[in-house]
Amino acid sequence: MGRVRLWLVRHLPPAVSAGVCYGRTDLPLAVPLQAQAEMVNRIRQNVPEGLPVFSSPLRRCAELAQALSDHVAHDPRLRELDFGAWEMQSWDDIGPAALDAWADDLAGFRPPAGETGYELQQRALEWLREASRLHTDMVVVTHAGVMRALQAHQQSLPGTDWLVLRYDYGQVVQLEFTTEQINMAPVQ
Repeated sequence: MGRVRLWLVRHLPPAVSAGVCYGRTDLPLAVPLQAQAEMVNRIRQNVPEGLPVFSSPLRRCAELAQALSDHVAHDPRLRELDFGAWEMQSWDDIGPAALDAWADDLAGFRPPAGETGYELQQRALEWLREASRLHTDMVVVTHAGVMRALQAHQQSLPGTDWLVLRYDYGQVVQLEFTTEQINMAPVQ
């Protein structure tokens, strides 16, 4: 039984006002990467050198990935959740009833015209299954939603428990999967 290790890196803060839902929207970084050298160096110290680097194609991830490696594979399956009609709306405008429904089941709830956490998890696992055929250790620069979906799968968490998984900007999380875990059906 083989093992696969991932170093998941959450992107740095994007250029968006506090309190705005931004999911799949392609935003630049709030502060240019060159001005965040200390944070980039901290991330470098927490991921092994020489590993393949994969990234969401969204700018807030792609820029950081390029700072970590000259050879980055961008994959759309590593993009953040598509919040549909909620994209670029303030959380206040979305409203407490809708947000409570989402918080009650991060994986199963579908924002209007968006995708569910389970759909995000399926595409992230599709990427992982494919990438793990070629690599046993990988750095992945991505979003909190993708990190949550992969860690929830690794820990067999039901969708109602995904909210306990939270990540700071620039945080590195190492996950280890067995081949068996990668190929298991997700907990619904």
